[in-house]
Amino acid sequence: MKDTLKKIECVFRTAPFGVLAFDRNSDVVYVNPLLEANLESVELPFEGKSILDISKRFLLDDRLERKLQKLMADDKPFSIIVETLSSPMVKSSGFVNVIGYRFDEIYVLVGSFVGGGLSRDTRYKHLMENAPDAIVIMNYGRINFSNPAFNKIIDMPPKDIINKNIFDFVDESSSREIDAIRENHSNEIYTRLNINTPSGVKTMEGSFQFIEDRPGTTIAILRDVTEKIVLENRLIRQNEDLAAINMISKTLSSSLYLDEVLQNTLAKVLQIMNIEAGWIYLLDQTKERLKCAYSYGLPEEVTKTIKVLKLCEGIAGRVAVGGEPIIIENASQDPRIKSLAFKKHGIRSFASIPLKSRTCLIGVMNVGSFGQRTISPDDKRLLMTIGIHMGIVMENILLFKEVADTSKDLKNALVLIRQRNDELRSLVSTVSHDLKNPIIAINGFCRRLKRSALSRLNTKEIEYINAIEDSGANMEQFVTNLLTFSALEHLKVNVEEFSIKEILDNIFIEVESILEEKKGVIVYDSQMPVIKADRTRIIQIFSNLISNSIKYAHPQRDLVINLGYQPNVSSHVFYVKDNGVGVPDEHFQNIFEIFFRAYEDLAEGTGLGLSIVKKAVNVMGGDIWLKSDKDQGSVFYFSIPLG
Repeated sequence: MKDTLKKIECVFRTAPFGVLAFDRNSDVVYVNPLLEANLESVELPFEGKSILDISKRFLLDDRLERKLQKLMADDKPFSIIVETLSSPMVKSSGFVNVIGYRFDEIYVLVGSFVGGGLSRDTRYKHLMENAPDAIVIMNYGRINFSNPAFNKIIDMPPKDIINKNIFDFVDESSSREIDAIRENHSNEIYTRLNINTPSGVKTMEGSFQFIEDRPGTTIAILRDVTEKIVLENRLIRQNEDLAAINMISKTLSSSLYLDEVLQNTLAKVLQIMNIEAGWIYLLDQTKERLKCAYSYGLPEEVTKTIKVLKLCEGIAGRVAVGGEPIIIENASQDPRIKSLAFKKHGIRSFASIPLKSRTCLIGVMNVGSFGQRTISPDDKRLLMTIGIHMGIVMENILLFKEVADTSKDLKNALVLIRQRNDELRSLVSTVSHDLKNPIIAINGFCRRLKRSALSRLNTKEIEYINAIEDSGANMEQFVTNLLTFSALEHLKVNVEEFSIKEILDNIFIEVESILEEKKGVIVYDSQMPVIKADRTRIIQIFSNLISNSIKYAHPQRDLVINLGYQPNVSSHVFYVKDNGVGVPDEHFQNIFEIFFRAYEDLAEGTGLGLSIVKKAVNVMGGDIWLKSDKDQGSVFYFSIPLG
């Protein structure tokens, strides 16, 4: 034996492959330097130790142990390929071809890395360990190696994975997909697996490659596609929900009769949700109760028990008060279900959904299944969306019905309103004309009295006469404005072409004396346009806006009024800007209302000027708006359509 051992040492000491020799008792008698260099030194030296024990500690593949036992039993040589990727005590990683044979009274094992396979350079193991994809090496399905990516995905340490069967981790359908890895050889498999992990089911996708030189060995390269599948399912569900909502919307708009809408819509909801039974309550607000308007798929015994509910009574009553849906997984056992008829017939999944419009609750829709159908969170969201659609359409139908029922009264009321408006306009016109003549007479007599008897009147009497004259003038102006306001919308719009500058020049002459009293000036662009509009109404607009600026001039500064023009694509835009007392923000809403005055104590007025302006602008199809800062001044803008 010593001579044989010397021969082995002489031949294999510098060999480029690993060599190990052992005797008939399975004790190791020789290990060459290359093999020692590729093994963890904690177990060295090997001499004197059992090769069977060593193979168990260094390789997770028990096939080698069986081959060794058979070699010692019948001296028959063998060749086997083992992998060292899953053997942490072997420094070189890859696939090793191990040859065993008897040499005289000594057994020799020679191990060399498979040609064309993984190099013994450890960089390949590093690549596999650092790979972002999961890599698993299996022998007939039993896991010999798993990289950190796979361990992280299934949320388990390597000790709970190695030596386990891949079939222990996958569901039944996935097992059928990869059943071929139980065989010696097969074609490449590309599939998607559902893997059970402590944190739930993960979905992995990838390929299973078979190693030709090593029967039963498979390398799986997998990627976690759980989030991708969730997103795909979510998109599919969203598309299905959109299609369902579109179908429901078409059904809701198919009729203006509430009974038809309830019947057709509930049938579609049950079809979409794959649920057997449903019923709809409408809210009677006056009596504070829910009344069943339509039901489908319920036994008659059950139907009799659900005709009317008080608010807070039953599940639907709670939903009506709370406004939130209630989903019950097993209605037959849930204590909230009080109806013995429901429990007797074995209703299971149950949903109660509020039917809400934009402003109020219209009713409640209940759906239920007598089978194994469950209502998921996605189903709940779909039912809520359908409930909102139904609530809005049902409110419109109820409003339409209410309008239809009272249309005759409304028409009569409209005729009456028109009559009253005509009477009011006639009254305003008549009263204004009847008032104007006496006022003119009073003012004329006052002027004649002052001319003929002024020298004979004392100071007090002269004050009385002046007061009468001022009041008469104000009254005359008021009546004139009232007549103007009343006539604005009835007079035909007379369109003609004219120059804005010409109009402003004439207005300036009229207000020049009043403007001097306020120490004011009017500034406007000489390039004012020539427009086509109603000349009289344009004069009314500018006259009233300028008079308004003069009337509400700031007492502590000289008045400046700017008139401007801003051309627009579809309209002429003019503005009148002043540096007067301005308009407080709280008066913006009312400033154009008839008889409204922002300042009662600053100046006399009738509250009709800005109302006349707004009506004149609107009659011509334009608009008017205001920008103002209190104590800083105001800018009134108005637009007139082109042409």
